Amino acid sequence: MMAGATKLMQFPTRARQNLNLPATSHAAYFKEEMSSDIVRLGDIIHSAVDFLFPRRCLVCGKINPKSKYAHFCDDCAPEADILRGARCLRCSEIIGGNSAFNVATCPHCSDNPPFFDRSLVAGSFANALRQMVIELKYKGGTYLLSDISLLLKSVDTAQDFFENSVLVPVPLHFTRRLKRGYNQSAAICAAITKAFPNSNIRIAEILRRVRRTPTQTTLDKGHREKNVKDAFRVAGAKVSTPAIQKDARIIVVDDVMTSSATLSECARVLKISGFCRVDAFALARRL
Repeated sequence: MMAGATKLMQFPTRARQNLNLPATSHAAYFKEEMSSDIVRLGDIIHSAVDFLFPRRCLVCGKINPKSKYAHFCDDCAPEADILRGARCLRCSEIIGGNSAFNVATCPHCSDNPPFFDRSLVAGSFANALRQMVIELKYKGGTYLLSDISLLLKSVDTAQDFFENSVLVPVPLHFTRRLKRGYNQSAAICAAITKAFPNSNIRIAEILRRVRRTPTQTTLDKGHREKNVKDAFRVAGAKVSTPAIQKDARIIVVDDVMTSSATLSECARVLKISGFCRVDAFALARRL
C-alpha cells in the first residue's frame, strides 16, 4: 500500500521530467508560463500601438526609437544635458570642471543671495532637455513623465537631495492652469516621486499664485524679480494632504531656472510663513 502511494506521489515529478517541465509545482510552472504570455502579449500590443501611432524622438524625429527612453533615441538621450562639474550649492551655477570642488556660495550669491538655502538642477536648457521642457509646458506633454523619472535617476546627487522632503510645485495662476489643464511643476513633482519611491517624498500644493504675471522669458533679472514680487502666498494644503510641519524640509519645484527669481520669491513667502528649511529644484537651467 505504501509503495503504491509512493509511486503515485512520484508521478507528477516523473511526468514533468518526461515532458521536460521544471521540477516545481504545477501552479508555479503555469504561473511562470502565464507571466511569459503576458509579457509577449504586452510586446505585441506595444508594437501594434507603435505601428498605428508611431513615437518620434523629440530631437531628431527618428520613428519609434529603440532606447530606454520612450521619446528619445540613444543618440539624442537627455543624459548628455545633465550638468556635471563643480557648482555653487546655493544657485547651481557651474563654476568649474569635474576635478574642481563645489562651493557653498558663488560670488553672485554672495552679492545677491536667493531666499532658498540650496538648489539642484537636472541639466542645461538645451537639446533633449529643452525639448522635454517645451513639450511638457506648452504641448500637453504629460506623457513624458516616465522619461523624466528615468532622467532623474541618472543625476548623481538627486536621490540624496530629495530624501525626506516635501515637494512644493511653483503654482500657476488659475486662469493659466484652466487653459493648460495641469501644472507642469506639479507633474515634475510626480515624476520625482516615481523616480525615488522609497525616499519618503511628499507633495504638498501649499502655494497659490494670487496675481497673474507676464511670462518671464523676455525679462532681464531685475524685471523678473519685480514681475513675481508678491505674486504668491501660502494657502492651506488640500484636505487630503496631511499638515506640513514648519520644520519640514521644503523643496520648491519648477521647470526652468534662469535668474532664480521665481523660485526665490516662493522660498521667501514660505520662510515668512514659518518654514525654516527651503530648497529649490528645477528640471533645467539656462546657462
